[in-house]
Amino acid sequence: MEAVVSASHGAFGPLLVKLNDLLAGEYARLKGVRREMRSLRSELSNMHAALQKYTMLQDPDIQVKAWISEVRELAYDTEDCVDKFIHRLGSPGARHHHHRGIKEFFRRSARRLKTLGSRRQIAKQIVELKARVMSVKDQRTSYKLDDMVCGTSGHAVVDPRLAALFIEEAHLMGIEDPRDDLAKWALDAENSLGRRCRFLSIFGFGGLGKTTLANEVYRKIREHFHCHAFVSVSQKPDVRKIIKDIISQVPCHDVFTKDIQFWDEKRSIEKLRELLQDKR
Repeated sequence: MEAVVSASHGAFGPLLVKLNDLLAGEYARLKGVRREMRSLRSELSNMHAALQKYTMLQDPDIQVKAWISEVRELAYDTEDCVDKFIHRLGSPGARHHHHRGIKEFFRRSARRLKTLGSRRQIAKQIVELKARVMSVKDQRTSYKLDDMVCGTSGHAVVDPRLAALFIEEAHLMGIEDPRDDLAKWALDAENSLGRRCRFLSIFGFGGLGKTTLANEVYRKIREHFHCHAFVSVSQKPDVRKIIKDIISQVPCHDVFTKDIQFWDEKRSIEKLRELLQDKR
């Protein structure tokens, strides 16, 4: 089962990158093309996220296995179609895959797509792909796969970000430079004359190591502050729980957290503000 899921992940990586490249092209500005391509990418990204969740299952249901195999084939077929699409427009060549020449490639592609026949053919392929994607999506809903994942006691899903919090520094490779750059940025911003709350966003596909990088930056700069905490926030956060988690990581006397289990959201915020007053 692990091999099947790994293969599925492997299929999605290059595919999502290629779709991003296509969306960056000038031809995507043509009427209807960008909207359909964005919709296709969004649905495939959601499927990729579902796969990541299902990898946490120790003994998946047979319907989950069948759906994963279907998604894998869909990813491969979609990538084949995208490759043919790119080939029809004219391959940019190896040197264009990065920085130089990519704009000129997409300009040529846009000119080729201005013909009515080309637009119709591409639009038809996108519609067919989207229909198949929606069919696979509907299977996930009709089989109630997420209910199986959440409702099976022996098949608990573990937040994949947790593992990133306990990776030893000796096992990390290639993370030192981005960690040091971000740590320097954070400390320079903190030491600037106009001290203000600063935010740093790290974004990318699942599995790229965003949580690991954020945790390493946190470890490197925390000694420069009186108070520090590292928390994970879900898409549907429990504010009271998050604030209590922060308070539990900030040094304070036991009397300060007395009856913490009875604090409501408003009380939790007030106590946190009190705790952080005049602190760095």
